Order: sequence, then structure tokens, then C-alpha cells
Amino acid sequence: MKKKYINVKLSILEENQDIAIALISDFPFIGISQFNDEIVVCFNATEWNENLKNAMIECLSPLNEAKILEEEFVEDMNWNEEWEKNVPIIRVSDKIGITPSWKKDELDTEIKIIIDPKMSFGTGEHATTRLVSILMDGLVKPNSYWMDAGTGTGVLAILSILLGARACYAFDNNEWSIDNSRDNIKLNGVSDKIEIQEIDIEIDELPDVDSIAANIFTHLIIKSMPKFAKSLQISKGDLVCSGILKYDKDIVVESAINNGFELIKDIIEDEWIAFHFRKK
Repeated sequence: MKKKYINVKLSILEENQDIAIALISDFPFIGISQFNDEIVVCFNATEWNENLKNAMIECLSPLNEAKILEEEFVEDMNWNEEWEKNVPIIRVSDKIGITPSWKKDELDTEIKIIIDPKMSFGTGEHATTRLVSILMDGLVKPNSYWMDAGTGTGVLAILSILLGARACYAFDNNEWSIDNSRDNIKLNGVSDKIEIQEIDIEIDELPDVDSIAANIFTHLIIKSMPKFAKSLQISKGDLVCSGILKYDKDIVVESAINNGFELIKDIIEDEWIAFHFRKK
């Protein structure tokens, strides 16, 4: 007899999905799929009940917009196989590509970043990752020291090394992210060049570096701008940042200018914008 499962479709803004997944990480789900402003969480049908449903809604209450859209019963299938089929190859540019290890032979870019995400994290397919990667190409200087603020799966830290940096300091405040990043850094053979730590950008001090990649939420970019400026004070280096909706352009640029940066360039994809600032 085949097992039955239930797919619970939740309305979660794309920029809040990693937070949502972290909040429900202790729930007994089988897997998670992420889409534009929605996530689908799969449970064994025998475990899904009103108590679990109410507990999950309560757990997600800090995200005011989160709500259950649909509950769908499905028959048994190989969930890992289904998930792996849906992990895409990302061609950032003719030069840079991001691929899961099981599809690496299908990618022919000069720089090939191998990312095997845990099911709660992405593979770099988000527009902001592509935007920051495009801006970093051409900015990474030989022997430079980079910082990846909010490293996620480690994509940008790995990219900095593959583009020629001598070292990168990467951090995140999420232990699942740190574990996944360490695995991916090892997969790409750059463990000796990347230091990774679990820290909170709002509390901990940041080192002096030559350049910073920060793909985090807008409010954190703005709150962290003084720290970024301090880290780049000696080098007068570059800050490449995204995680920012294009409608928030003016407030981010204002914050950067107020902290001694000049805007060099911005690029847009869909609703998202990325900036290249330089410390004066």
C-alpha cells in the first residue's frame, strides 16, 4: 500500500522564505519547495492534523503575511529524486555558472560553482545572486581580501576566490546556512581560502577587508552601512549589495552616501536591484 502525503502550500514573500523555513525547521516535514512568494511543505498524511497546522501557523506569526493557501493529498513518490530534478543549473553569464554536483557535466562555463543545497536553501537561482555575481566579475582583484555578508549557501564567497581573491571572510547568523556553506566550500576546493563563522551582523564587529559582497535584506543593508564603511575605510574598497527591491533604491543610495560611499553602478533584474558602491 502506497503512503500518502500532504503538500501544504503557504503564502510567504520571497524575501522572507529562508526565515520561514528556519522558523519551522523543527516540524516533521519531508521536504520543502520554494516558488515566487510561496513555499510548499510536504508532510506524511498521518502526521498532519489540526494541532500541527495551528502550531505551524503560530510559529510563522512573526511573518504577518504568512498563511496557508492549500492542502493537497498526494500518493507516494521519491521526494529526493523529485527535488533533485527541480534544482536548476544557473548560467549567470557566459563566464559564470552555478550547478548542483549531479549536473556539473552539463555546464560549460569558465567558472563553475558547485552548490548542493540542503532543501531549505537555494542554489543561487534568485535574481539578486545573479546581479551581485555579475557586478563582482571585473571587481575582484588578485590578492584581494573579500567579505561575504549573509553568505547563505556560500555562492558569493566561493565566486570571490574563483575570480582571483586570495581569501574571503564569510558569515551568516543561521546555523543551517553555515553547515551548508561549509559543505559547498569543500565541494569547490576552496576551504583553505574561506573563513566562515556564525555571527550576527547587528552585534558583532566586522574585519577590515578590500571588498564586500552583501546579498541581504534592505533593512539590514541600511543598518549595516556604518559597519561596511568601517571595514572598507582603509582599503577605500568596493561594496556590492543586493537583496533590495528597485523601489527602495533611493533610501539605500542615501544611506550609502551618508556613510561616505559613492555610487558607481546599479543593475536591475525584474523587481530587484544591485549596487556597486565605493568608499571615498
